[in-house]
Amino acid sequence: MHRVELASRAKRDLKRIKGSALDAILDALEHVLTADPPPTNIDVKPLAGRAPWLRLRVGGHRVLYRPLTVTELRDLDAEEQTGFLVGRVIDRRDLEKAVKSL
Repeated sequence: MHRVELASRAKRDLKRIKGSALDAILDALEHVLTADPPPTNIDVKPLAGRAPWLRLRVGGHRVLYRPLTVTELRDLDAEEQTGFLVGRVIDRRDLEKAVKSL
């Protein structure tokens, strides 16, 4: 199982999302990113020119995340060996603008 941490910007992004979209995103964060091994039917792609950031498609929204480093996991006193930091949760139309802020 993987650990999922939310950056403060991602927390603010989630507060702006309402209804079924929020439910789908929370489900993806809880079940898709934490699954080991990850499901084969998810839409994850690396962000071009922004390694190690990845993009997870959840309906009309995009979850921008990256793997946590060993040092970050140790600082969090995590029991898990691996994890992800979610940097942003944005509408698909705002993807390019959000990528520049990473």
